[in-house]
Amino acid sequence: MIKKKKNHVPSEKQATPISNPPNTWPNLPHQLIAQIAIHLNLMENITSFGCVIKTWRSTSRQCIANGKYPKQPQLAEIIITGKKRGEKNQERGRSHTIDIPFHGKYPYYYDKKRKSPKNNFCSHPMYFKGHSHGQVVVIINEGPSNFCLWEPAKTRSLGLPGWNPNFSFRTCTLSSSPYGIDGFSAMVITGIDSPAFAFSGCGKSITERAFWSFQDCCVEEPYNQGENMQFTNAIGFKGKFYALTLQGSVVVIEGDVDSCFRIAAVGSRRSVPIGVSRQFREYLVELDGEILLVFLVSRKCIDVVDDVEVFRLDIDRVLWAKIESIGDRALFLEDECCMWVDAKKLGCKKNCIYFTHHRVNEWLTFDLGSGEISPAFGQDYVTWDIGRLNN
Repeated sequence: MIKKKKNHVPSEKQATPISNPPNTWPNLPHQLIAQIAIHLNLMENITSFGCVIKTWRSTSRQCIANGKYPKQPQLAEIIITGKKRGEKNQERGRSHTIDIPFHGKYPYYYDKKRKSPKNNFCSHPMYFKGHSHGQVVVIINEGPSNFCLWEPAKTRSLGLPGWNPNFSFRTCTLSSSPYGIDGFSAMVITGIDSPAFAFSGCGKSITERAFWSFQDCCVEEPYNQGENMQFTNAIGFKGKFYALTLQGSVVVIEGDVDSCFRIAAVGSRRSVPIGVSRQFREYLVELDGEILLVFLVSRKCIDVVDDVEVFRLDIDRVLWAKIESIGDRALFLEDECCMWVDAKKLGCKKNCIYFTHHRVNEWLTFDLGSGEISPAFGQDYVTWDIGRLNN
């Protein structure tokens, strides 16, 4: 059950404080950025805001002395920005500018050295808060109404209600395309249980909102008895939301005709890697019409990724099934961006997971067929053909 809270209408005086200098986004291989700059439809393939890093929590000495052991081993999140989970600071280290040099043949484009006079929207700093259905969720560093959806190549934007910086903010995702005939909902997850979510949206079956509707989560976490669910990752898919909790539950969140949202289903199995692990990085992504959960697993040492596991969600049963192939596609995973491509058209290796590790500044490749991890761009690397997607 999701407990509904009082709606929040942002004040005109409220503005989002932005203090840290921005970094560029997306942090993908430059060959892939070059392809995105020419082929705008590839922006649709960016499906996630990035990863969540988790580790297994040790049982405290006090619990051992009292004989109180948790029924399930507990997970804890690792925040690489150095901030504690749930802090009421919506930046949470995710301040970025959108930096893709779109090709000049399009009427609107952004270039590092030159800005089109028609593209004044790009002249303001953009701060990345998520990506969903081809839309970059950004905060503009000017004015009170600074929260919006943006298509960088087309400079088409759609405003969202302003966000109160006193509320925690993890990421924002959309249930469907904001330009579809059936409308859309936007969902923010906070990383805490009160409030756990905020919803807004408009369309055919959704009452248009000029505010965020905040809701608590009162559903007990199956893997942490006595505690409510706290959500760390979410994705919108075909009008619904699919979210993962800190302890590994997967839930389906649906809206009704009265624009009230509820947890409609909870998966029966825990979303964690198979076997022993010291730490893992969790990516919730959409790949060509399917929801995948990818784990970069550190079994022996947290500085090394030993294995990669890929699971596909059975939508009807809300159940993860491990898969050994993604066919002719390749998946790129980065701390704040995930993207899939047709490997044959792009020229990279098929059935592979490309990834980076925060302690190693290089791209690695996991081959699902052989199970081997190797440097992505070694001496045998063939340069990607920039014009290949036109064929």
